Order: sequence, then structure tokens, then C-alpha cells
Amino acid sequence: MFSKRINMIAGCLVFFTLSGCAFISIDLQSLMTIPRMQERVLYKGAPEKVLVVEVLGLITNTRIRQMFVTQEGTLERLDGILKIAAKDPSIKAIILKIDSPGGSVTASDLLFRRISEYKTVKNIPVVACITNLGASGAYMIALSSDRIVALPTSMIGNIGVLMPIVSYQGLMDMLGIRNETITSGKYKDAGSPMRDMTEEDRAVYKAIVDEMFADFILKVKNNRPQMTAEDLKIAGDGRIMTAKFALEHHLIDEIGYYENAVKTVENITGIKNPTVVVYRRDTENQGGFYSWP
Repeated sequence: MFSKRINMIAGCLVFFTLSGCAFISIDLQSLMTIPRMQERVLYKGAPEKVLVVEVLGLITNTRIRQMFVTQEGTLERLDGILKIAAKDPSIKAIILKIDSPGGSVTASDLLFRRISEYKTVKNIPVVACITNLGASGAYMIALSSDRIVALPTSMIGNIGVLMPIVSYQGLMDMLGIRNETITSGKYKDAGSPMRDMTEEDRAVYKAIVDEMFADFILKVKNNRPQMTAEDLKIAGDGRIMTAKFALEHHLIDEIGYYENAVKTVENITGIKNPTVVVYRRDTENQGGFYSWP
């Protein structure tokens, strides 16, 4: 049976070769290439522009390549957007559109820093508009803005740092599997799923989480001075909040919609009826403010 299949395959190869079949050539590199961003006008008004900068989905540093799909990193996209925006003197403000559950601590911190530096260098205001979800690292990024507007149905907060660790030791014991890992130091395999953590292991990782959390809370204190000690205590326990609850505890400044964010920009800049633009690619969604690329 095996030799029969080999003969069939060989026969097919000979047939295709002799018949002069044309095989389709696919440029895999081109499939990995992300097209350039172009300005898209969401609303045409005065010569002065408001740029919508989108922070959407899981926050990452660089692009991820999987098979034939290339997913652009959040930080990578932001850097590209700000590079284009820096060349346009008609941009007088930014609306930071946020719909994200958070993500990498490093990426979130870098986005916070990039936006903060950009608005300082360009001397322009930034108004955050949380459309659906502004949690964890996404809320950290929102802190770079001068004011935060959130839709009535949005969810906000989840301030803190999370380090997921799983142990399979109990299951391995049931299956008779032993962990024979060799390490150069007693903490080298701390957090490994191959064994349970010791109290010393836990203390090491808890110190890391506490340090990162302290930095997060410091950003909240510095950028939300209206928050009281009680507000910080509530926000710091990691809970997710409705927009109404977040407003009561000063995590946001206003409950509203895209139009409210534009109105806030007008009030800060004194510019009436500005043109609103966003940078997207030809291959991305042609929809308005609330659509995803």
C-alpha cells in the first residue's frame, strides 16, 4: 500500500512537470509588511486639526508575526503616528481614544512617557476618551492626558500589577512525574510551573510586584491631584469600576462621548469647530471615531 502511494505521488509530479503547469508564486515578505498610515478626515472644520490617537486592544511593544498575519505593536504604532504628526503644525490637540484591557507594564509605561513628552514638546493638550475599556495599563496611559472623558457604559480602573504564576506540581505528583530541574541558584526556577513556590520565592516576586505598583500609584498621584487618600485607597485595590463610580472617585473628569471630548479640546485651546483627523491605513476600517482599524 505504501509503495503504491509513492508511485501515485511520483506520477503526479511527472504529470505536472510535463504539462507545464504554472505555479502561483506568493511573496510571503509582502504579506508581513504593514502599509503606511495616511490621514483620514473624520470631520472637516477649521484649518486647525485635532488628531485622534488610538490605543486599542492588548498593549504590546513590537509587532507579532504569526503565520501570514502580522500584528502591529501598540508602542510601535504610536511611535509611527507621533512621527507623522510632528511634521504637521496644524495639529493643535490630541484626543487619545482608549479601548484596552491593558497589557505589558513596560509598553504601558513607555506609551505614557511618549505621550507626556510629545504634548510637552509640542505644547498641545491631550484629552483621553475611554470608549469601552480603560483598565490597568490602559488607564496608566490615560494619565498622560490633561482631562479624561469616559463613555457612560465604559469600564475603568483595575489599577495595579499582576504576575500570573501556575504550578503543576500536584498534577505531576499524581502522574508520577518528578521535577529534576538543575539550577545555578535557589531562586533561578522560582515561579516555574514545575514546582510549588516557597515562601522565600513568593517574597521575591511580591517585592517586584509591589515596586511596580508603587510606580503606578505615583503616576496616579502626580497626574490626578484631585484624588483624595480615600480615592487612592479604593482605586489601588485593583477593582474595575463603572464610569459613574470612577467619576465619583476622581479617576475621570467627565462622563460623555466623542463630542464631549471635542468640546473639551475646544474649551482648552479656544479653537472652534476644529477638523478631526486620524491616521489609518488603506487596508483598515473606513469607519468613524468608534470603529476599530
